[in-house]
Amino acid sequence: MHMPWYARVVFTAGRPFVLVAALVMSVPGEVRMAELAGWHGWITWLMPVCVSAYAACAAVISEVRRRAGLPGRVTATIGAGMALGLALAAQVVAHLIDRGYMASSAVLVAVVSAVPPLVVAHMLHMAAAPAAEITAAQQMRDLEVTVAYLAGELADALDLAGRYLVSKSHGIVNEYEELAEAAEELADECDELADQIDDELAEAEQAEGEPRPGAVRKGGRGRKAVPLAVVKETVAAMKAEGTKVSGPTLAERLGCSVRSGYRYLGEVRPA
Repeated sequence: MHMPWYARVVFTAGRPFVLVAALVMSVPGEVRMAELAGWHGWITWLMPVCVSAYAACAAVISEVRRRAGLPGRVTATIGAGMALGLALAAQVVAHLIDRGYMASSAVLVAVVSAVPPLVVAHMLHMAAAPAAEITAAQQMRDLEVTVAYLAGELADALDLAGRYLVSKSHGIVNEYEELAEAAEELADECDELADQIDDELAEAEQAEGEPRPGAVRKGGRGRKAVPLAVVKETVAAMKAEGTKVSGPTLAERLGCSVRSGYRYLGEVRPA
């Protein structure tokens, strides 16, 4: 977020400046409370540490423990509230006594005298909480959760990638099979066209009574059409043997192309 320079100055330096000013202003009243309780000399200047500084420390510790989910955050919060109330009460009572609206009493002296040991007890309680061990254990649990999540995501990604590769491989295989079928059909059509041309040339030679030079070509092309009687005999023999009669099987038995086998089979069936 962009802020003007003066807003950045206030945001950066304003908070610590206000904190220091508030702590300094609270010093006289808390020193006065220490004097009323019976302390003298430089010892009285430690009362602001036991009240205002303690309240600030307790507030920070309770917030840190709350955000980190560490044990002791409840007692730290309670201590921070009590420290804040103690600091407020110390300021109010000190000024009321100083202006003559209130006089010191045995109860006030007892309460103020109990502040240092209570602060010590609460600070030791917060310091004794196993923050580092709990933090390490929490980090380990968070790490385990993160690793489990990443492992699941990786497994899903690998599964998705595997399915994609399998689908692509199936697509490639299907395309290859389609191309092979198209090539086979084209070859059969070429064989059929060659057989038709050979048949027409053979018929033309028979009509003219002259043999056609190069009638028999390399690769089996140019062979004459199989007579219908031979085709019928072959079909009958295949049926007698129990062999399935189809275009490819008939073409294999006659030694011609598959397309010619289908054509011969179509000529035999109507007959």
